Amino acid sequence: MAGGPQAAENAHDPRGAFFTEMRRIKDVSQLSYSRLADRTHYSRSSWERFLNGKQLPSRVAVEEFAAAARTDPSDLLALLDLAVAREEASPQKQPGAGAGPAPEDHPAAEIRPPVETVGASSAPVPDGPVPTRRLTRIQIVTTAVGVVAGGLLGSLLTLSLVTPDGTATVGANTAGANASGAKDAPAGSPSQPRPGKPVKVGCKSDTCMHREPQAEDCQWDATTVRQTFLRGMSIQLRYSEACQAVWGRIENGDVGDTVVIRDKRSSSDEATIRMEHDTYTRMLAVAPDATWETITVCGAIPSQKEQECSPLGSIGP
Repeated sequence: MAGGPQAAENAHDPRGAFFTEMRRIKDVSQLSYSRLADRTHYSRSSWERFLNGKQLPSRVAVEEFAAAARTDPSDLLALLDLAVAREEASPQKQPGAGAGPAPEDHPAAEIRPPVETVGASSAPVPDGPVPTRRLTRIQIVTTAVGVVAGGLLGSLLTLSLVTPDGTATVGANTAGANASGAKDAPAGSPSQPRPGKPVKVGCKSDTCMHREPQAEDCQWDATTVRQTFLRGMSIQLRYSEACQAVWGRIENGDVGDTVVIRDKRSSSDEATIRMEHDTYTRMLAVAPDATWETITVCGAIPSQKEQECSPLGSIGP
C-alpha cells in the first residue's frame, strides 16, 4: 500500500501517528462526536479536543473509544504510550505533524508524567557528548516507534471495523460520519439512534443500583431524557431501557462541580469532577411504577453556591 513517506514520518512522530489513527477509526466506524459522547463517559467537547490533536486522551478514554468503534485498542494504546514516552524524553514538547496545535489547556494529568528533568538542575553541565543514558533512551523510543508504526500500517489492510449496529464498514464513505454528526437527535429525544440488535447488559432494574453504567454495558442504548444548564455546564439524566436504570452526567464543568440524582424513595447517587470537565454518577433503578420521570437530577457549582435541577426544584443535603 502507498504511504512509505507517511510511515517514515510516523516513526519519528508517534503523537501524529496516534491522532491520525484515531481519526481514521472514527471515520471508518462512522462515529460522530455526539455519538461518541453518547456511547462513552466523555463529552462531545472532550472528543473534539482528543481527535483534533489538542490533548492526548487518557488510556481509559482510548479504551472506551475502541469499544464504541468495536475494535481492538492495543495498537492505539501502544501509540499513546510511545507518544507519552517521546514527550517525557524530550525537553520540549513536539506537536504531532498534521495533528493540530500542541495542547494549550486542560492537560490530561492522568496520562502525562512530568517532563524529565535529568540534566536540568543547577549543577554545571560538563562539556562533551550528551550522556550515554539519555541517548540510549531516545534511540530505544525511536526504534520502538518504527516497529509499532510499521506493524500498524501492515495491519490496516486486514483491520475489520463494524458500526455500532454490527455491520462491516471497511472502506465506507466517510460522508456518513459527517451526516450523522449533523443530524444527531437533540438531547432528551426518544428518537436517538439505538443498536439494531438487542443489547446484552449486565444488570436490570434493582440489580443495577449503584453500579457503573459502563461496566454493565448500559451505555449502548442510553438516551438523555432530561437536560438543563447552569453557567454553561450541561446537566443530564441518562436512561437505559435495556438496563431499566438511570444515571446523572455533567459536561463542560470545572473541577469541584457536582451532579446528584435522587428517586422518589430518596435513594441517591452523586459524583464530583476530579479532573477535566465531565463526570457521571452510578445508577439508580427505575420500574413501571417508578419510571425515569420520577428521578430528579441536579448540578451544582459549589464555588458559586449555585444549583440547577430538572425538573425544577432542588435536592437538599
